[in-house]
Amino acid sequence: MSQTDDDIVLCFACGNPMSVAGLPPYSRVACPTCGEENRIKKQFGPYTVTKRHAIGGMSSVFAGIDVTLNREVALKILSEEYSKDEKRIAAFEDEARLTASFSHPHVVKILTTGRAFGLFYIAMEFVPGGHLEHRIYKEGKISEAEMLPLAIQIAEGLKGAQAAGLIHRDIKPGNILFDAEGNAKIVDFGLALVTKGGEAKADEIWATPYYVPPEAIEGGVEDFRSDIYAFGATLYHALSGVPSCPEDSMDTKLLRIAKTKVIPLKRVAPEISYETCAIVDRAMSYDPRNRYRSYDEMIIALEGAIKALENGGGHKVTAAHAHAHAHAHAHAHAHAHAIQRMQLRQKQKKNLIITIVSLVVVLILAFVFIRLLTSDGGTKPTVIDTGHTEIHSTDNSKQITGQYNGAKSLMSQGKYRESEEAFIKLFSNPKVEEPTRTWAGLDGVTSALLDGRSGDTIRHARSISEHIDKHASVLPAGFASVLSPALKSLERPEFQDVKMLNFTKNDNEHMMACMIHGLKNWEQGGLDQAVPFFERITRGVDLNHNGTLAWYRKTADNYLSDYKLLKSSTMNSTPSTQNQCKVAIEQLQGISNQLKTRGRAKYNVRSRQSDLDQHGKYLQKLISGE
Repeated sequence: MSQTDDDIVLCFACGNPMSVAGLPPYSRVACPTCGEENRIKKQFGPYTVTKRHAIGGMSSVFAGIDVTLNREVALKILSEEYSKDEKRIAAFEDEARLTASFSHPHVVKILTTGRAFGLFYIAMEFVPGGHLEHRIYKEGKISEAEMLPLAIQIAEGLKGAQAAGLIHRDIKPGNILFDAEGNAKIVDFGLALVTKGGEAKADEIWATPYYVPPEAIEGGVEDFRSDIYAFGATLYHALSGVPSCPEDSMDTKLLRIAKTKVIPLKRVAPEISYETCAIVDRAMSYDPRNRYRSYDEMIIALEGAIKALENGGGHKVTAAHAHAHAHAHAHAHAHAHAIQRMQLRQKQKKNLIITIVSLVVVLILAFVFIRLLTSDGGTKPTVIDTGHTEIHSTDNSKQITGQYNGAKSLMSQGKYRESEEAFIKLFSNPKVEEPTRTWAGLDGVTSALLDGRSGDTIRHARSISEHIDKHASVLPAGFASVLSPALKSLERPEFQDVKMLNFTKNDNEHMMACMIHGLKNWEQGGLDQAVPFFERITRGVDLNHNGTLAWYRKTADNYLSDYKLLKSSTMNSTPSTQNQCKVAIEQLQGISNQLKTRGRAKYNVRSRQSDLDQHGKYLQKLISGE
């Protein structure tokens, strides 16, 4: 195997070259000339490795120093074997992109990615308080009073991931970190999936047997309830001190059987309150339909368990009482199955009746439709300008006009959630003729993007893309060739490059696609990659055009204006004193107040303020000699 420049380093003692090919980062190597030991492969971009932190299956985590800002960071470095595997490289980069696509106080923040010594790495915020797995090992188990508030924080972090359209797929004690104040932070989105309509299906099984949900064992469809199961199994382990599932192999048959025989938490840890045991048992239901229907529902239950504990609730029982409770639980479970079977028969009967009635209704409607087609009467359609195109409607033209104008007004006022809802309502209305109906859907997608909500954006984009593909024959050619691919790109993590796209036209379809690509890049942190799309819009849209696209040009101008603010020296310089850090933080607040867009821009400013605050504390420690 040929060597590269990274494979040769100079001994710090004698200056002679040494070959370090194939050696892992931060290895201690003896110089073959003078015998002195050297630490090698310490410099990864602007980060200097200071110690090994943890070793995983595909990567290792090191503590390091950001030499630019003098702050501690964590470096997750892909192993040499997997750094040669294109599939693993893509998955590693996707992890960084997905985690960076949203921000949450209970999710570890990604700083940057890079490559050094032929190895890929992710730099992230350093979380110094260790992880839950180590605490369980050290303390045996975590008290209920301590674990419940942490559980709420974890649930909030998972809720944030779900809002961004992600499921983590590897929630376990080792992926729950603690910051200096003891707050929980979720890490390692290496197995995460972007959900489609709330669901996702993995190409391979790669999870921890103790915590993996039953539906993932055989590669089935997963959604947020799969994370809820793993979360419940994590709480089970933390509260009882033992895993809920004793099977540690990935043998599908053995693991599936083990998941059906989980002992209720109350029998394993009788001291835990009924309220908390009920939460864990429900979260770990074998059937996803029996788990919590949302994180909000689970958080409310956790808050209730805390209140019960504070008020002296959480009845403590003897082992005999626990056994009796388990027996009653099993009896109730069997009874519930009987009820489910009866409900299934009733549902089947009801579905048959609905099918018959629906068939009759369809026949009646078909008859009425034929009569209308063959009659001489009818109302001539009214033409309404929406800015993109014209609405062709009949009796409900005034209502549709009002709805469309109302949605545009909400968008222009920055009420993106409301405009999204109004546009999607129009898209869902079959009385709105094409292509106006599809334009409404596209405006709904744009509203969600402008509001920085990637999860809702992807959900709408998938639905509208499928609609375009299905109705391509009645839509202008640009919808299928330009807009549908733009919508589908929202589900992929890579940035879009304006040079790779044929945006030679200034028509509505191409300008809308430019807006979608630009907003996608921007919200995923690719500000430099977003700017060419916004510039293309400003060159291609006439401000005198009285329609929605003219407003898009103004929006593009706002993003370009914010881009200049985010590239200012205040955002990118490194103060040398604590007082300068305080001044820079105040100046950044002024920049934040000037921003015209929401989402990524304000997040970047807040993130920079946080970095400077940490840098100031570091400088103060240097002065005080701590």
